[in-house]
Amino acid sequence: GCLLWAIALLAAGQSGAITTTYTGQYVMDGFLNLQIPIAVRSIITRLMAIVPGVIVSVLFPDRLNSLVNMVNALLGLLLPFAFTPLVKFNCSKSIMGDNASKGVEKYTLYAFAITVWAINATTISATGGGFFGDILPDMEMSLKKMLLIIIQVLLQLYYAYWNFMTLFSRDRYDIIEQQQPIDDGLHSESHTEVEIT
Repeated sequence: GCLLWAIALLAAGQSGAITTTYTGQYVMDGFLNLQIPIAVRSIITRLMAIVPGVIVSVLFPDRLNSLVNMVNALLGLLLPFAFTPLVKFNCSKSIMGDNASKGVEKYTLYAFAITVWAINATTISATGGGFFGDILPDMEMSLKKMLLIIIQVLLQLYYAYWNFMTLFSRDRYDIIEQQQPIDDGLHSESHTEVEIT
């Protein structure tokens, strides 16, 4: 159990560090036009990933287990905000062109996105999820508990609204593409009327 958990954490850390290194490379080279050597960029991104963890472990050595659980719960909650737009863009013909996922592949990706949202929405309210389900059952009825219930309901509504609107609304690229006027030669401004006398 503990060995498997350690291997999973190490793999996740390496995956995150490699991903941020490549992302940083493309952002800095392509968007910001900053040319930084790969070795320096790797050291900077790894330090940015490791130093906060070391600081937290030094400051709170007795609470590391609960902090890891809290971080895992938050990562699960935030996952749809990264995954759902990725699915939407991957299935958008106006963004991906002929490479856009369609048919069974598109519906499978949409099903995955909805499943990821549903699992993480459940953890917000379920016992053991690290959020409201762990806090509310032990509280006596009070104004504070009522406020937390209202916040929970509003959060769930927003979470569902955002995910479904992201997946099923028409993206702005499709709308812009449909609003482009078709140039058929009849509606151009250079077209002049001929007067018959």
